[in-house]
Amino acid sequence: MKQIKFFLVAAISMFAFSSCVQVEQGEVALKVYQLGSKKGQIEVLGPGRYACHWFGYFTYKMYPTNLQQHSWTAAASESSPAGEEVSFQAEGQNLSADIGIEFEFMAENEKQMVEMYRYFKREPQDIVQDFMRKDVRSFFNKVVERMPVEMVYSTAKDSIRAQVQSLMAAKYAEHGIRIKEVTYLSSINLPEKVKAAISAKIEAKQRAEQRENEVAEKEAEARKKAAEAQGEADRLRIEAEGRAQAIDVEGRALARNPQILRLKEIEMQNKLAASAGNWQTVVLSSEQSGQLLNINGKK
Repeated sequence: MKQIKFFLVAAISMFAFSSCVQVEQGEVALKVYQLGSKKGQIEVLGPGRYACHWFGYFTYKMYPTNLQQHSWTAAASESSPAGEEVSFQAEGQNLSADIGIEFEFMAENEKQMVEMYRYFKREPQDIVQDFMRKDVRSFFNKVVERMPVEMVYSTAKDSIRAQVQSLMAAKYAEHGIRIKEVTYLSSINLPEKVKAAISAKIEAKQRAEQRENEVAEKEAEARKKAAEAQGEADRLRIEAEGRAQAIDVEGRALARNPQILRLKEIEMQNKLAASAGNWQTVVLSSEQSGQLLNINGKK
């Protein structure tokens, strides 16, 4: 009888543990107890081969240890079906964009992995779809809710992404997942009427800037011409002042010494005598002056 019981127990045990699970390199397994005295306990297991329990006494949940990437896109992709783009609102307008995310489970910390499973109770792909996508959309709405659409579309675009990434990283770090990056995989999509309004505003701004540039060029040219005219006026004034000063100096010199004027007369007469040619000249002199007379009558 004892032998029969032993074989029955052995058979039941072999049947209960009739299959195994393989934990590969780059994976970590959580052994979750679902029945018995250990119900609710979780063990963290590294790479290796582990027996399964047919009655569901425990089960294994696999999580990757390397960097994970996922995308939510309008068009179908390897990791996303069609229509998965992230939508959000600004000024009551529906906006959307293709978004990518990079993350990793904190597999180096057993306590963090246990806490992660207790919080999510999901497989990796389900965490991405059921939690991360919802949170990314929620944080985009939170960041842009008071922003003008034009700012969301242009100048604040990178700032918005950085804020969403920071919010995601802070939340998921508390639950055993390290968010590495949230990124745009497309431009932000706008309703056609909003896109047309923004384009019109940009064109109007460009035309206004062009007119301002033209006015600035004309003002600069006018200032250049005014400066040139002022420079020429200053030059003429300086020359005139110089001539006036020279005349004034000469006048004061003559007033102090009349003989200088007499010397100038003599110099002039000598020049005339040298150029008279066939003139016959007589110099009539006095103490003050002299004259050249043409006594030949020839011109």
